[in-house]
Order: sequence, then structure tokens, then C-alpha cells
Amino acid sequence: MEQIRVWLEGDRLPHAILVTGSEGVGKRQLALELAKAINCQSVGTQACGDCPSCRKTDSLNHPNVHLLLPLPTGGRNRSDTQTLAALHGAAAEYLGQGTTLTRAGYNIPRDHIRLLQREMGYAPTEARKRIGLIFEAESMHRVGANSLLKTLEEPHKHAVFILVSSHPDRLLPTIVSRCQRLPLVPLSTPELRTLLASSGLDEEQLELAARSAAGSRGRALGTLEEDFTSTRELALSLVEAGLGEAKEQEYWTVQQEIGSAGERARFEKFLGIGAVLLRDLFLLQHGRAEHIVNVDRAGRLERCLERIQPERIEALAIEVEHAQDGLARNVSPQLLLAHIWWQLLQSRMVISE
Repeated sequence: MEQIRVWLEGDRLPHAILVTGSEGVGKRQLALELAKAINCQSVGTQACGDCPSCRKTDSLNHPNVHLLLPLPTGGRNRSDTQTLAALHGAAAEYLGQGTTLTRAGYNIPRDHIRLLQREMGYAPTEARKRIGLIFEAESMHRVGANSLLKTLEEPHKHAVFILVSSHPDRLLPTIVSRCQRLPLVPLSTPELRTLLASSGLDEEQLELAARSAAGSRGRALGTLEEDFTSTRELALSLVEAGLGEAKEQEYWTVQQEIGSAGERARFEKFLGIGAVLLRDLFLLQHGRAEHIVNVDRAGRLERCLERIQPERIEALAIEVEHAQDGLARNVSPQLLLAHIWWQLLQSRMVISE
């Protein structure tokens, strides 16, 4: 990016950088490449990828690059050494496999933030800068975030913090104001089609992937995974059952598969897919079929449209949005799903005999 080149060429690197953009647009890769470029031992403004510093950063073994991201609950009594090891392992999976962290169930605890602050206070040993990478920064515990704010207000000259967030609106405004923003723009649907054209997809898969992606190549490829396919089928079948003959067996099937506490990540995906299905219904209602995402399920969506009270589509979408917020606050998935089922039943078209 041009902004990064200007920072590095002019030796005017900010002490805090906030990388933003929708999920899957490449924020974590950009943050890691920036960390490499800052301490790269070769001449230039891009990471060479071959020097010892770049190789250590790539393998997450650089002594001056520290990573922070949410960890599942449990293990709160770890020692500092155990915590750093757990963070290293989680970061390796997160960066290497493109893992998406669920919003529900855990955050970045204040003890981890304070551990990062201590590490960042030491002088660098093998590089010009110590770098603190904070992924999913919006998940920081509020007390810990306030503690980090003090560090950002009085930064060490040798320290650079790189925060990464898909939801910067959930960060403390005072933290955002002390960071230089690096916003990533999503790819357009035509650009995604071009990128995916060589992936061996048939035309229907290609169109679904490009429309589902919201500008993210990673999310586009995620539509090809079995988990996405099965979860979308659950969501659409539940809508059909609720708006049709109210077959409770479908509801209990969904409860059994994704209603347990251990399925929070999948339930979050279920809600996201449900929101897109309702958006498609809204578009079909207004004669804009060319803009729907689930083009391969258009026939089933048309039949759902015949069964739903027209004014209830938007209301259902709002209820799903409330369920997403409730899940982030640790409301039981079972309760949320029961509420959505009730709302579907209330949305059926009343047919006069």
C-alpha cells in the first residue's frame, strides 16, 4: 500500500496502526507483512521474505514480534510462559489456516494485554522495533483496553502496535483516535469472479461464491466447504418449515445440531446465513432477483416468499440481528433459536378458508 511505503521511506512510522476492513479481506496477512517490512534487514520498503528477521516473523518465532488474540475460556491461571506458548499456538492456527474466531464466548483478557505491554517495554534485541500485533482487537476486555490506552498515549520509541479489527466501532473511541487507520477495501463481485475463475468451479458455484463473499476471497472459498453447505441447508429448511406446515421436527433437528453451547461458532455462521436468506427474500419481494446471493436456491426462496406476510420480512431480519447481538453477549443459542422459530411461525401467511 502507498501509505505504508510513505511511512517506511520517510522513517515516520506511527506508534499505533489500526488495520480495518470486513472479515476476510486480508487484514491479518497485511498486518504480518507490515511487521516483516518494519524489521526487514534488506534495503527497501517491502519485506524481502528471505532475511533472518523475515523468516522468524513468518514462523512466529521472532523475539521482538508479539501476538495477541482471543483465546477460549479456561486456562486463566496460566503462567506468563504458558500464556505466551498458548498464544503462539493459537496464532499459528489463526494465521496459517485462515481460522475465523467466533464473536461469542471469550475475549482478550486484561492479563494478556498487560503481559503484552510488559514485553513491549523491553528494548528490541534483534531488530529496530518491538511489534505488538493484536488480532480481533475489538475483543479486548474494557479494563485491559483502558490499560493499553495509557501505553498508546505515552509510547516507547522502539514500540509499534498493529491492531487488526473487522469491527472498529466496538473499540474504545480513545484507542481509535490514537491510531493511524489502514482501511482495506473489499473486492467487487466482478473482481472476485476473475480471481476465482481459475479455481475449477462450475458456473453456479462461481456465482454463489462471488456473491456470498462480501468482497473477500477467503469468504468466497468458504462457501465451498461442507460446513457452509450443511449449515445453509439447515437455515433454509428451518425457514421453509416455519413458513410452511410448521413442522416442529425440523426445528428440533436444528436445535440438536447447532443449539448446544459447544456449537457457538456454527450457530453464529447459521445466523449470518439466515440474515442473507432474508435479504434475498426482501430483494425478490421488490423484483430485484438479479441481486440475490443464493442464486442456486432461488426457486425455494420464491416459494418461501409466497408463504410469508410481506411486512414481516424486515421484522424477521431485525430479529436475526438481535440474535447475533445476543449471542455476542453469551445468550444461550437454544433460547435464541426458540425465539427465531416463534417469530417464523408468526410470519406465516394467513390463508382464509
